[in-house]
This record gives sequence, structure tokens and C-alpha cells, in this order.
Amino acid sequence: MHHGDDKINEYIDSIIHPKTNAPLNSPQSSTKRIPLVQGMVSKTDYEKYYVPKVVSVGPYHHTNDKLQPVQNLKPWFVEKFFKGKRDTLKSLYTKLLEPGMVVFLRSFYEEKSMKDIIDTEFTYMMLLDACSVLYYTQFIYFRDPEDDISKFKSNQIVLAHQDLFLLENQIPFEVVTQVAQVTDIDLERRFKIFLYASSIVTPLRSKTKSTSVPFNFSPTSKTNYHLLHVLHFSFTDKTDTTMINESPSHKRDTYNYRNVSELVDVGIHFMPSSRMSLARVEFSKGLLRFLAHVKLPRITVNDSTKYMLLNMITYETCLCEIKDAWVTSYVCFLDSLIDRPEDVKILRKSWVLETSLGSDEEVAKLFNEIGTDLVPYCNAYLGTRDEIQRHYDNWRNTLFSQLKNEYFNSPWAMFAVLGALIALFLGCVQTYYTRWSPKGECDDLCTFLKIYNHI
Repeated sequence: MHHGDDKINEYIDSIIHPKTNAPLNSPQSSTKRIPLVQGMVSKTDYEKYYVPKVVSVGPYHHTNDKLQPVQNLKPWFVEKFFKGKRDTLKSLYTKLLEPGMVVFLRSFYEEKSMKDIIDTEFTYMMLLDACSVLYYTQFIYFRDPEDDISKFKSNQIVLAHQDLFLLENQIPFEVVTQVAQVTDIDLERRFKIFLYASSIVTPLRSKTKSTSVPFNFSPTSKTNYHLLHVLHFSFTDKTDTTMINESPSHKRDTYNYRNVSELVDVGIHFMPSSRMSLARVEFSKGLLRFLAHVKLPRITVNDSTKYMLLNMITYETCLCEIKDAWVTSYVCFLDSLIDRPEDVKILRKSWVLETSLGSDEEVAKLFNEIGTDLVPYCNAYLGTRDEIQRHYDNWRNTLFSQLKNEYFNSPWAMFAVLGALIALFLGCVQTYYTRWSPKGECDDLCTFLKIYNHI
């Protein structure tokens, strides 16, 4: 019993006074840490959506034999930036190897993946990978005509683009910033353009030309932890939004509208939002009370969309506070609106979805597959969902839906109803003038002739 009491006390002490090797403000206990995904998802999904296909960034996949062709090119990438400036390169390497810096950079990664990597090897890896990221974003992606891009095949360019946004394939932004500073790279301009071009959340096309890029990025910001984090932050920027819009007097636990098609039937139409943030979904009434609009952030659906969404959802699952899980919440919301290809067609024609996939059925399948087993933030779009349900429940809107479905499904039915209404109107006019029209000048004469049988 005595030994049992000691073990119980040990357990209790570990709860009341937990021992940890990481301080509260270190990357290991914040959104800065780059987690390992393996074991959190199925092996098939892990291999397909979370493992890089062309280029490794960071320690998690740097020994993958399939990635060695590009791994062997990384010293060449470094040379492209430093152009033989040995002293500059050595000075940067020495700075990254300083005890404070190397401890900071290592703390971004899971310890079990770092135990066999010594500091000098880790710093060398960071330097090569930072230059690889910069090389890709600055030369290959923007197709510099003076650069030799023959070392990359066209399919490698596409796959490398996907690889840079995989959760396990990230590098601390501090390293990229250090390289940019000593090589005079305009990091802010290049990454704003690169991130904007990589974004699957797109703004409305403006009729006027603009040289500004609506992306919230600063290379000196201490909150830019890695590339995927910056992209996620830009997707979920909560500045000037009506993201929650709670309505305390009308809260619901369940919603019984099923899909986009059903909502269109009751007069709810969908429009793209002018904002790029997934935290912004809005509901507004039209001029006619039986019409309403839902504004949704515009999504581009292409071959990279599923990779990006899954990695950001996993990032939210691992690291974000639940109230910041807007990518998860938005995918769940779209999943609740999309049941069939017809729903995708409506959103596509409304420019809420811009897709380059083969068919609407593929798009519907994509969101239905991603949305399976996801749990959104409970307050996500609360006011909007309540307004949609209220509009859906209104008897006038239901009546409007029934009339539309029964009488306006085809042009011939519409003409028939219109003709019947015109005939009814003319009949009413005739009845009115027959019974209540004022007497004319000849009415007395007509009456006299009728009395004396002349007519």
C-alpha cells in the first residue's frame, strides 16, 4: 500500500505541478511548432496528401530516397543566391549555428525526429532548404528568363508547389528572412505575390487594374512562423468581418435545410464575397422579402485544393485554438450545402466556386470526402446559419417555393399561368363595368325602348 500511495502521489504531483522541458512561450507549446502528422490520418491519406513528392523542407523527410534528385540540387540553389561569396555564406552559417539561434530553430520540430541530427548538420540543412524555398518562389515560379530552369521538369514544378504547403514540410521563416537579408532579396514583395498566386481563396475580379496584392504579410513580423502558417493566417484574417454575428435571441442546435438547391427554391441565392477571409460569411435580405442572399468567400478548386485544405485542417487540429479553426468550419459549411453535382453547378454559376476539375460531381465528392468526420467551431457563422434557417422556415417563402416549382418550371407553364392571370383580370374588369359602371346619356332611352318592347 505504501508503494501504491507513492505512485498515486507521483501522478497527482505530475498534474498539479507538471514538469516540462519547454517554457510556455516556446514553439513547442504554441502555434509555431511544426507537428508530425503520421499516425493522425490513415496511411493511404498520409502518403498521398502529406508526404512531399519532389522537394523536402526541414528534417522530417530529408532522408527520403525518392526526394534525392532535388536534394542533390540544393547546393546549386545556394550558389545561385550567393554567387561565390564564400565569406558572406560562412558568416550566415555561423550566425545560424549560434547556440541561441540553433536551439530556437530546433524547437520548431518534434524532438524524436531531431535526436540523431547534430547542430552543424541541422544548420546546414536549414541553410540549404531556405535557399531552395527562395529559389523556387523567386526563379522557377516567376519564370526568370535569365535563369536555367532546365534542372526542373514541368511536372516537378507543379508538385514542388504543392510540397511547399505540406504541414510536415515547413521551415521556420526566421531562416528564410536571414538568407534574404544577406542576399538583398525583396522578401515582402516576392512572398506577397507568391502567396497570393498560391491562394485557393480568391477575391472578386476588379474592373479596374490594381498593382496592390491583398495579402497580410511582413517578413519582419514575429508572427510569421512558416509558409503554411502565413497562408492560413491570410485565409482566416478576422479583421473587419462578421464572422460570428451571434443572435442571442434566436440560437439553434440543429438546422434542417439540406443543400444549395433546397435553399434556392425558397429564394436564397449565393454570391461571392469581396473578402478573401474564410471567417466571413454573410446573410442579407433582398428588396423583396421572399428573396435573400448568402455571401461566401470565393474558392478555387483545382488539383492542389485538396492537398492545401487537408494540410490546413490538420494544422488547425494540431495547433490552433478551436475558435480559429475557420478552414475546418468553412469546409464543413460547404459540405452541408453540397449534396449533389447540381449544388456545385449553382455555386459555380454564382462564382462562389471557380473550378478546373473535370466535373461538378468530382467537386461535390471532394468536399463530401474532406468534410467527413470534421467538427466545426460551434459558433462558426452562427448568425448566418440562424438567418438561413429562419428564412427557410417562413411560410411565405415556402409558398413561393411551391408556386415556383408547380407553375414556373417551364416557359410554357409560365405562359399558361400568365395567360390565366390576364383572362382573370379582364373578366374582373368586365364584371365591374357591367354592374357598377355609371349611367351614360343613352341609358334612359334604352330603358324606355325595353319597356315598350322596341328592343
